[in-house]
Amino acid sequence: MLRETGDAVELWDRDARADHHRKQLSRFENAGGGLLFGHLDMADGSEWFIGRMGLFDPESRDPLLVDWRAPLSRSFYTATPLHPDGVDVRSTVGTRGWRVSSVVPEELSLTASRDAAPMGPSALMAAVSQHRTDRMTDIVATIQGEQDRIIRAELRGALVVQGGPGTGKTAVALHRAAYVLYEHRDRLSREGVLIVGPNPDFLRYISEVLPSLGEDSVVLTSLHTLLPGVVAHREDERDVAEVKGRLDLAKVVENAVRRREIPVRAPYVITLESDQTVRIDGRDLAALRTRMRRTRKSHNESRPTFERVFRELVARQLLSTAGRSVEVDVDPEDIADFADELALDDRLAAAIDELWPIVSPEDLVDELLRDPKLLAACAPMLDDADRALLVRTSEEGWSVSDIPLLDEAAALLGEDPRPAMRARARERAERERELEYAQGVLDLYTDTTTDDDGSEDTGVSAEQLAARQRFDDRSTVAERAESESGWTYGHVIVDEAQELTPLALRALVRRCPSRSFTLVGDINQSSAAHGSDWDTLLRPQLRSYRREDLTVNYRTPSEVMDLAARVLAHIDPRQSAPTSIRSAGEEPEIRRVGYDAMGEEIRVRADRFLEGSEGTFAVIADAELLPRLRSAIDGMGESDRKRLWFGSPRDAKGLEFDEVVLVEPGWRSERGVAESRELYVALTRATQRLAILHSTPLPTELTSGA
Repeated sequence: MLRETGDAVELWDRDARADHHRKQLSRFENAGGGLLFGHLDMADGSEWFIGRMGLFDPESRDPLLVDWRAPLSRSFYTATPLHPDGVDVRSTVGTRGWRVSSVVPEELSLTASRDAAPMGPSALMAAVSQHRTDRMTDIVATIQGEQDRIIRAELRGALVVQGGPGTGKTAVALHRAAYVLYEHRDRLSREGVLIVGPNPDFLRYISEVLPSLGEDSVVLTSLHTLLPGVVAHREDERDVAEVKGRLDLAKVVENAVRRREIPVRAPYVITLESDQTVRIDGRDLAALRTRMRRTRKSHNESRPTFERVFRELVARQLLSTAGRSVEVDVDPEDIADFADELALDDRLAAAIDELWPIVSPEDLVDELLRDPKLLAACAPMLDDADRALLVRTSEEGWSVSDIPLLDEAAALLGEDPRPAMRARARERAERERELEYAQGVLDLYTDTTTDDDGSEDTGVSAEQLAARQRFDDRSTVAERAESESGWTYGHVIVDEAQELTPLALRALVRRCPSRSFTLVGDINQSSAAHGSDWDTLLRPQLRSYRREDLTVNYRTPSEVMDLAARVLAHIDPRQSAPTSIRSAGEEPEIRRVGYDAMGEEIRVRADRFLEGSEGTFAVIADAELLPRLRSAIDGMGESDRKRLWFGSPRDAKGLEFDEVVLVEPGWRSERGVAESRELYVALTRATQRLAILHSTPLPTELTSGA
C-alpha cells in the first residue's frame, strides 16, 4: 500500500543509523586499539578518561571517554606542579592493541594520594626515541604545552607557526586540523579543511594520522596535484621556479587569455553556407569584446553568451541589409528567430570558434611558454633574461612551478560549459521520465484503491515518490571537495609553507577566500629567493597574520643539532637553533670515502642497519648522484627496501629517519644561502644517528667552528 506512513521515514532513518555506525566502526579501527591514553584524578574527586574520541554510555549518556579536543581534556596537556589546574594525578595510559599495558601516574598536587607511584620514564621521551617507520603516527598522548596552545588557537585569520627542525610543526598542523574540525564542526563539516604538503612522499608519510583521530573531512594534497587532472612530475631549476612564482605572472596569464578574445583584425568577413557574406567592422568587434568582459564571467563560461550575441549581430546585419541599399530597423523577434536558424550554420560556428575559442589551461600555458614572441607580448614587465628562463623547449611535462600558472589560467578561463549543459539536459530528461513513471504508478494505485464514494488519498505526490527513488549521496565532504571544481574550504593548513611562491600562495587564497590559514614552516629551511622572511612572502596577500614560535626540538639529538647550528649561523647569525631535549650519546660521523667506493659503503651501512634496527634508513644526496647510489641496494628484498629511502634535501623536507647518511654535501661548488638551507635540512632529518660521507671538500659551514 502506497499511503504516506512512517515506513519511508523509518527506512531512511535506518539507513542513516547504519551509515553512522559504519563511520564509528571505521574510527575505532583507525584508532588501532589506542582509544584510551590518559586519566585525570581531579581535586574535586571526579575522574576522567581521555581518548582519541568521545564515547558515551548509551543509556545514561554519561561520558565514558572524553575527546582529547574537549575543553575538559586541556588540563591533561597543560597542568604542571606549579599550576595543577585542579588535577591531583595525571596518568599516561599505554595500550597494546585493545589491552592496557601500562599506567604511569604523575602527582601534580600536594593533596594527591601518597599511593601514586613515582613517575616512570617520560611518555614523551619514549615516543620521541622510538623507531621511525614509513608512516607518521599521531602525538595525541604527548602534546606539549606550547604545541597545545597553537593547536587550540582561534580559527579566524592567518596563523604562522615558525619552528626549527624537530619542533613538531607537522604534528601540530595535523592535530590542529583535527581540533578545528571538532571545535567548528558545524561550519567545517560542510566546507572541509585542505592540508597542503611539500610533496607526494610527505602526503604518504602523514596519511594515517588524521584517520587515527577519527577525521574524514580533510583533503590532503601538494602543489604537484593541486589542480585536478594535472600532475607535476618534476622540479624546475631554482632560478626558473623563482620567476614562475612571481605575482607578475598572474598578469602575464591574464594578458594571454585576453589575446584569445576576438584576436582577429577588423574588418572580419564571414561567408555563410548560404553564400551570404557578412562584414563586421572594428567598432562592432571592439564593442562586442567590451560587452563580454563586462559580464565578469570567465572566458570559457562566457562562450554561450558570446555565441548568442554574435549570432544576433550577424542576423541583424543580414536582415537589415537584405534587398535594401541602407540598413533599417528590424523586429527583435525576427532577429532572435533568424539567430536560432544560424546556429545550424557550420561556417558561422567555425567563425565563433576563431573569435572566442574554448581554451584549456594546459593549452594556454603551453603556447605561452613555447612562443617567445607571444611571451614578450604578454610579459612586458619582465626583462629578456627572465623571459628566456620561462621558455619551454622540451616535452618533459609539467613542473611543480607550472601548477600555479595553470591554476591562474584555470581561474581566468573557467570550465568548458558545454559538457555541464549537456549533463543538465540529460538530468532534466531523466527527471521527466521518473515523474512520468511515478505518475503512472500513482494512477494505477488510484484505479485499484478508489473508495466506494469515489474519493482516494495517496498522501504522496509523483514528485515525492520519484525523489525517494533517487540516489542518497552519503559521500564525505572531502570526497565532494575533490570531485567538484572551484570548491572553497573553510580552513587551509600548509606545511613547509616557507616553500610557497607568491603565485602558489595566490592559488591557495583562491581556495580559501576567508583567508583562514595555518602556515607552518621554518624560514631558515627555505630553498627559494622569495623566502627570506615571512613578511616578504605573506604581506602582499595576507595583510595581517599572527605568529607563534615552536622552540623545543623533540626529534634531533643534541649532538646532531650542535653541528646543524653551525650551518644556521651561516644562514642567519641572528637565529638560534631550537633546544634539543635529548642526547643520542653519539657524535655525527664525518668520513672521507673515495668516490668509486661510495656505493659499496652505502650498501654496507644499509645492511648493518637492517640487521640491527627496525626503523628507517635514509640516503640524502644531490639529485645528480641519486641514481648511482640507489643501484647499491639492487638485489635487496622488497621488505628491506621499504625501510630504505633515497632523496635530495628538497625531497627530505618534513620527513624523519632513524639513521641518515648524507653523501657529498660539497658536491656543488657554488655555495649560497639557498645551498646552506638545503644542507641545514639534510642534517636535521636524523632521530638517532648521522653520518656524512664525502670525497669532495666539505662545505665551510661544516668545517668552521669545529
